[in-house]
Amino acid sequence: MLIAERYRLGESLGRGGMGEVFRATDELLGREVAVKLMLRSGQDPAAAERFQREARAAARLSDAHIVAVYDFGQDDDNFYLVMELVEGRSVAREVDDDGPLPWERAVEIIEQAAAGLAVAHAENVVHRDIKPSNLMVSADGVVKVADFGIAVLPGAETHELTMTGQILGSPYYLSPERARGLKGGPESDVYALGCVLYQLITGRPPFMGDHPTAVLYQHVDAEPVPPSRLRPELAGPFEGLLLRMLAKDPAERPTAADLTNVRAAADRFAATAPVVTQPLVAPIPAPERPAPKSNRPIVITALALLAVAAAVTTGVVLHNTGNNTPPTVDIGPRPSTTGTPTTTPTTEPSSTTTTSQPTRRTTNTPSSTPTSTPSTTPTTTPTATPTTTPTTTPSSTPTTTPTRTPSSPTPSRTPTSTPPTTTSTPTGSTTPPPSNLPTP
Repeated sequence: MLIAERYRLGESLGRGGMGEVFRATDELLGREVAVKLMLRSGQDPAAAERFQREARAAARLSDAHIVAVYDFGQDDDNFYLVMELVEGRSVAREVDDDGPLPWERAVEIIEQAAAGLAVAHAENVVHRDIKPSNLMVSADGVVKVADFGIAVLPGAETHELTMTGQILGSPYYLSPERARGLKGGPESDVYALGCVLYQLITGRPPFMGDHPTAVLYQHVDAEPVPPSRLRPELAGPFEGLLLRMLAKDPAERPTAADLTNVRAAADRFAATAPVVTQPLVAPIPAPERPAPKSNRPIVITALALLAVAAAVTTGVVLHNTGNNTPPTVDIGPRPSTTGTPTTTPTTEPSSTTTTSQPTRRTTNTPSSTPTSTPSTTPTTTPTATPTTTPTTTPSSTPTTTPTRTPSSPTPSRTPTSTPPTTTSTPTGSTTPPPSNLPTP
């Protein structure tokens, strides 16, 4: 196919949003060129205007790091653009073929691309579509900026939105100000170049999403993950410079001229405070909540105090009850703590003799008034019959002290007419009372 009776088209080299690029031969000058034809589409009337803008923008610029434009025209209602043929591959193809690049290679690409952008910015031309596929690498390793199709030219009116409401440019490399629909300046190109650098060393753009709108929101509100989190070997001064290129505030970003020497720019910007909320070199983990203090020491202390209190209480009780304990030298049956015989005399005479069964009941409560102590009033009537078993106290002696046994709440003052009961129960008194009874 012959365009403008001069350019014979060959194989297709690629296709973009506005046109398709072919390898061609300039039959007039006898050199290999690249010809870009605008796609025939009536859906976007501004496509022809953008196509012409690219030609005018490139024609204003002349630099080894910018793809040169040779010719522009219209042939059979079809616009064409003749450009320098770059024998090589795009940066996008290099990343696809080789994967993430080392810092040295990535810095080399960025410095050359920044050199081309610095020339454009000096002419008040803003590219607005910097991305890996628009950076070409020649056979001798020279990086060239291509495709000024949506560039901003001095004195020309531009719009950030197309007729269909779409933002011009690739969402993965769009600056925050342009994502908000504002006019982008040279700082927008630096931000886009930072997104390219991020992709070169990590293998992906700084922000990803299932929908372009989600990506735009991240450009505006989210901070990029430091590359060293994805690849620890990327930590260093270059990482700080990269994050400065991705600053939300355009005024905090370096210029394209600064980036022509990345190493010097990294040293210069490392001396200033970072503008991103993420750490520059290595991510600082979020402060961990302090672990709750163990209650074990408190519990142990409380238990120790309780043990001491229990020991003290036990000692006090033993001390208070030490004088009221029954003697341990008596091997006979233990006396009742009530101090009264088991057989309580009744108020009426009884002819029944009570069996002398020793009492086994013991209590630890001392009696306040022992009743086993003989009355101070001497008995007037001795027992008529001597007992066969020695007793410590005569049971027939009436006492004037009221007893505390439940069976006789009223003190008895009348002696019984029955003989005294024979009991072997010793009294709780340690001093034997006087007795007029003979002992066997």
